[in-house]
Amino acid sequence: MAQTRLMIMLATLVILTAGLLPGCTRMGGLRARMAANEIAHTVPIDGDPVIIGRLNAVVIDNPYGKVKVYAKPAHEQAHITFKVQQETRLRWRAARQGFEFDPVGEYFTAAHTHNGELSTLTVSPTNLSVEGYRPPIDLTVNIPQCDGIVVRNAGGKVIIVGVEGAIHVESGDSVVAGGPIEIRTDKEQLEEIYAASNGGHVTLVTGPESAGTVELVAPRGKTSFSSRYGIIDNSMPSKGHWTGIWNNGTNSIYLESQDGDASVVVVSNPVMYTSGKTW
Repeated sequence: MAQTRLMIMLATLVILTAGLLPGCTRMGGLRARMAANEIAHTVPIDGDPVIIGRLNAVVIDNPYGKVKVYAKPAHEQAHITFKVQQETRLRWRAARQGFEFDPVGEYFTAAHTHNGELSTLTVSPTNLSVEGYRPPIDLTVNIPQCDGIVVRNAGGKVIIVGVEGAIHVESGDSVVAGGPIEIRTDKEQLEEIYAASNGGHVTLVTGPESAGTVELVAPRGKTSFSSRYGIIDNSMPSKGHWTGIWNNGTNSIYLESQDGDASVVVVSNPVMYTSGKTW
């Protein structure tokens, strides 16, 4: 009888093990594939690691696709990833039609250079294409600290979070329309900001300690300056245009949307702000 019970227990254990192990194997394989996928889609940075504790400027050029920049001290060093839009579809077409498509090719290069106390991370496109066509590619830059940024792109949105210092963003050109721009600065912004798009809303979210000479331009949309903090002088609203001096600031804050709204939102925690807009 004891032997019978032992046989039943062993059989049950075999059944449970058979049911569990494939799941564990699949999960382990999934995690391995996800890790390998991230590594494969990483843009290597030429030069020293970009770390916190020094002035870090960023220059990004993405001719076709989204750009996202997140500056957070939790990031130990800069890390750049990209994703070709509709990668699966391009893989299928390449296999069916016999052309070459490398989803993890060198679509960008990145270099970290130093000039005195200032270090600059520059992300540039290469001429790699698919049958003469450069597909839209989404670029994400995670960096521990960013003190000034320049972004040029087309065909996609731009999101910049946690950046300090001067900010310059141009989205769209005469060939490819731009996308929405959302800039969420740290709490105090006293440097020049320029953001312009010919294909989406342009929004600046900043903190109560910020200041500037503000100009908002939106010929086909609305302009708005929303704040419960500080003082606005010389406010001059008109259709598609708004100007004012905020907190006696002398630094220029210029937002322009040729096909959307141009807005400034002042909140106590701009980095965590969510607009609720559909981007």
